[in-house]
Amino acid sequence: MFVSPCGNGEKELYRGDTCFNRKKTYIYVLIMLKSGFKYLFPSLIILFILASSSNAQFYFGQNKVQYTNFDWHVMETEHFRIYFYMEEEDLAGIAARIAEDGYKDLAAKFKHEVYRKTPLIIYSSPNYFSQTNVTPSLLPESVGGFTEFFKGRVVVPFNGSYHSFAHVIRHELVHVFTISKLESVMSRQKLVRMASPPLWFIEGIAEFWSTEWDSEADMILKDMVISGKLFSISRMYEITGTFFMYKLGQSICEFINDYYGSDKLILIFENWWKGRNFGEVVKIVTGDSLDEISKKWEYHLKKRYYPEIADAGLAKGEAKQLTRDGYSLKAVPIDLKNGDKTGEWIIFKANKRGYSGIYMMPPAGEKKKLYTLLKGGRSASFESLHLQQSGIDANDDGMILFSSKSREADVLYLYDLNERRVRERYEFPDLAAITSPRFSPDGNKAVFSGAKRSGTTDLYILNLLTADVRQITDDFYLDREPVFTLDGDSIIFSSDRCLDGDTGAINLYKISAEGGEPAQLTSGRWRDLSADVTDDGIYFSSDRDGAFNIYRLNRDKSINKITSLLTGAYDPRLTGDKKSLVFSGYQDFGSHIYRMELNDSITLAADQPPPGKVFWRPGRLTSKKFKSSVRYKTEYSLDIAQSAISYDPVYGSLGGVQVALSDMLGDNAFYFLLTNTAESKDDLMSSFNFAVTYINKKHRINWGGGLYHLYDEYYNDYDGYYYERQLGGMVYVNYPLSRFNRLETTSYLRYSDRDKWLFRYRRKGAMLSNYVSIISDNSLWDISGPIEGHRYNFTFGITTRLDQGRQYNRIGLVDIRHYLRLGKYSAYASRLFLYSSSGVEPQRIYFGGSWSFRGYNRRAFYVRNIAFVSNEIRFPLIDNLLIGFPIGGIGFQAIRGALFFDAGYLTDRKMDLFGPNFDDNVLGSFGTGFRVALGRFVVFRFDFSRTTDFKTVSKNTDFDFFFGWNF
Repeated sequence: MFVSPCGNGEKELYRGDTCFNRKKTYIYVLIMLKSGFKYLFPSLIILFILASSSNAQFYFGQNKVQYTNFDWHVMETEHFRIYFYMEEEDLAGIAARIAEDGYKDLAAKFKHEVYRKTPLIIYSSPNYFSQTNVTPSLLPESVGGFTEFFKGRVVVPFNGSYHSFAHVIRHELVHVFTISKLESVMSRQKLVRMASPPLWFIEGIAEFWSTEWDSEADMILKDMVISGKLFSISRMYEITGTFFMYKLGQSICEFINDYYGSDKLILIFENWWKGRNFGEVVKIVTGDSLDEISKKWEYHLKKRYYPEIADAGLAKGEAKQLTRDGYSLKAVPIDLKNGDKTGEWIIFKANKRGYSGIYMMPPAGEKKKLYTLLKGGRSASFESLHLQQSGIDANDDGMILFSSKSREADVLYLYDLNERRVRERYEFPDLAAITSPRFSPDGNKAVFSGAKRSGTTDLYILNLLTADVRQITDDFYLDREPVFTLDGDSIIFSSDRCLDGDTGAINLYKISAEGGEPAQLTSGRWRDLSADVTDDGIYFSSDRDGAFNIYRLNRDKSINKITSLLTGAYDPRLTGDKKSLVFSGYQDFGSHIYRMELNDSITLAADQPPPGKVFWRPGRLTSKKFKSSVRYKTEYSLDIAQSAISYDPVYGSLGGVQVALSDMLGDNAFYFLLTNTAESKDDLMSSFNFAVTYINKKHRINWGGGLYHLYDEYYNDYDGYYYERQLGGMVYVNYPLSRFNRLETTSYLRYSDRDKWLFRYRRKGAMLSNYVSIISDNSLWDISGPIEGHRYNFTFGITTRLDQGRQYNRIGLVDIRHYLRLGKYSAYASRLFLYSSSGVEPQRIYFGGSWSFRGYNRRAFYVRNIAFVSNEIRFPLIDNLLIGFPIGGIGFQAIRGALFFDAGYLTDRKMDLFGPNFDDNVLGSFGTGFRVALGRFVVFRFDFSRTTDFKTVSKNTDFDFFFGWNF
């Protein structure tokens, strides 16, 4: 994955419709830019002072929680500085060897040397990786590593597989070389213009030069080609950032390499300066346009895959599809013996409408009936159900066994199907990850795969009655997907402890439940996964014939091929009557649950090579090739430094400098800002503004502090123009209760000198402001904004004038937003917003505009009391619209529609909801709108509305155009 470190996991921008509040960064950057550049610098100053500790601090937002205290060390090699904590010291040595070998190979491919040592930051588990501060973004579980380009850092987790670990490190190193190579080429030509290659090429070449073409990639390409839904190069933007894009990009790069010559890929970099865009450079190098290359590539794939149809079928043609919507897998058939739903059922995992969950359907499929048992991704207990990484199990007594991420690490749950509740929760302090639990035949024990803090993945047996746990294997190999034999005395599992295991091979093994030496059951340079033990033998999935299909290992050690599907079958489970097989199959861009009747026409699989005694160990650098590790010391380096000078005919000239520094791990940061807002030479010295802020994100409690001096002329609709000088400091503390909930508190101590020169009023005094917030956010987003879940913000603040010893003002804010899903892309959204401020100098806020009260101008209201309700129906209009122009086409991935009704009570007087003047302060608006998404970061908002005082309706329709997501 290739991301910028300044990416923002929270999709809501700073709200331009909310007045500046000393408690937070409700900065009106958009308003101030429109009103005059003079106001930009004060807002930037406040922004730096109140720089948030993570992406969560933008009013709402989910939290990146630092649960674990890492003792970081640094190992230095010839080309890398490797950052690791002591529990993963062995892993760091392996990473060093992989990185140096990869560097040597890529230096030859790129014909280039990276001019500085690359920081390589290692995490021993994806659960620890999700806590990294290198990027403020929340990392989805599908992210296997990333490279950021401000400091050139590579961040990689270990998932238990050394083969996968090597692939990810090499993939990210290709990004490092790509950046460095393009900089070098442009520098030699003394050019500063450097457009980025398209993302499909960036990720495609990283895949092509870091791994071999495998069965998963083949499955995706095969499915697209056979179905006639292959994305051409010109349509690659439609799958930007997806796994599809990675693999199609890899295939295109492989095709260019094979068809046009092995030197062409590097020549694209060497000739980068000759073209105005990527297409021109490719034309110079290959002689063909991107459209011509795309047609040849598509034809090449058709010749490759079409002949395979003769020897294999498709899942929908060979079996009955049981699931419809979403991405479904890991099915378990049961025959429920008690409760109100006795009979045959199928329990499975699926991602439906954005959330991963556990579901139940009858053997006829979900079209007949579908029950949602549990949803993940919405609470701290079930933060992630590991949709693809972990299987589940269920028995005829109605018990379901599954693992889920809960705060720092994974937890094992025993769920009662009849009572619809969690019966037991099992935690293991020494384990960071738990996957694929299975019941013993008597239901009293469970076997699962667990990863230690060091990263090694072994097998464990848990006594469900006593909660005692016992480790079965203990080595550096990857042991996964265990299952008890029918007598409960042994365990069948998949492991890379075989020949070629270091290059990705995985075979089946058997080990006594008491431990000991595993016996190899299958062998070969393929992956044998998802074993299910039955009376007939061991069913498992394997890619030994190219695509994943289902096989059966018989008692005589012969192997039968049960399915022959073109695009893959996996996760086999035999039904209770032993007449049918339930499995996951891939077709039409997704995974679904299928049921297939077993028959006697089963083919005998090809002979496998005989298993032998195998021992391999991941290589490490020799001591001569690296320096001894030392404890990490905080060292700051530049993130950004920029200056600006402007001249305004009304406000005069002004200028400023802003600088941001952070350490290598992103745990500590300093923000500096210096500006001058003088309008004449006489004001030069007194008009310097500065701000310095320190943020610490190392531990669970994030905190920060800052000092500032601000002096400028300001304006609001109540006070008019006034000068104000503020000198003070602030302290900020954030305590995340989980990913979804947090407490915040902020204190400001300042000296304020406000001069309302129009009214000949001047106020001087020392002020202390304290604010406390409770914030919750478990919302799920589509391309235009939240579509399911909720967002809450409860804030209370008091400002005290210290020199007079009295309260100066108070504020209370309630913002509650609910999103009720109506369909896959439709929802009913509601918002309740309450705001009130009182005291000698209450904090009034601006209200109105596209992000608050539609139909009214932005800043239409400047009041201190608001009660506001918004209701909106969101629905899809058009997907994947392509509009042609003479210079080319412009594509829109999604256009959403909205019907809305807003109503608000706004007053600058004392709020009196039952007084005689209540009706005079109640206003409303209604209308329709369109949301047009351009990529993943920009949404155009078009609103057509009319206003009402609930006595009459405006005659004219108001049109609003704005950038921003839905509320």
